[in-house]
Amino acid sequence: MMRLWIALNIFLSSLLYAERSLYPLDNGFIDIKGPAAKVAMLKKLSYGGFVTRPSLSKEMADACKTEGLKVLATYVTIPAGNEPPANLKKHFELIKEHETIVWLSLTNPKHGKASDEQAAMTVRKVVDLAAKYELKTCLYPHVNFHTATVKDCVRIHKIAERPNLGLSLTLCHFLAQNPHRELEATLKRIAPHLMLIQINGANEINEPKIDWKQLIQPLDSGTFDVGRVLKTIDEIDYKGPVTLQCFGIRKPATEHLAASSAAWKTLNNK
Repeated sequence: MMRLWIALNIFLSSLLYAERSLYPLDNGFIDIKGPAAKVAMLKKLSYGGFVTRPSLSKEMADACKTEGLKVLATYVTIPAGNEPPANLKKHFELIKEHETIVWLSLTNPKHGKASDEQAAMTVRKVVDLAAKYELKTCLYPHVNFHTATVKDCVRIHKIAERPNLGLSLTLCHFLAQNPHRELEATLKRIAPHLMLIQINGANEINEPKIDWKQLIQPLDSGTFDVGRVLKTIDEIDYKGPVTLQCFGIRKPATEHLAASSAAWKTLNNK
């Protein structure tokens, strides 16, 4: 009986890991030309899809649908206090059947500084617009933005008061602004609203600083233990998607994405 129980647990664990896909941002394969070639590469390397932007073409969206890949999320930036740009309606119309998550980050206005209430107003307008297309919205913490840190996003999230608004953690932006020892506690704190996770390879640095060469590498590179992220999201029973940041990686997409895919499989089977 005990052997049967152990075997069953191993089988169920293997199913969990098989279902946990990784989704690179589209900045990771700009050297691949044409939607068909991009999608073919992602599928060949076992990615579940990708993260896009409002510039997504219908051809790319259709190619994903044909090959069974997800347009998982769309990275949208708007100055805090501004109305959603007109192109968002057309973009949301395109991605609605993909159930894409609107990953929203608020930049600082060109002139002056927005208040948190003004920022929350922008968030509400985006969330409400996305909801018309049955899309969820999630806040993206980005260095030097109004939503720079997870703490900033938590504050805006509370003011916005939208139940279909989520939070995320992006590893590179977190390490650039916070001591790495705070990672687990931060993930546990935002667990009730956690909608997206973003990872990548990185070096462990003594003091937080903006150094993307150190903090954004392929997943098989760097001295930082990315397994800490996976261990923690398992502990908090996070079932949502995990994305891959690729900004500034100069290697060909077929090379660095292959390395990251292999590293992802290794991380999930530890």
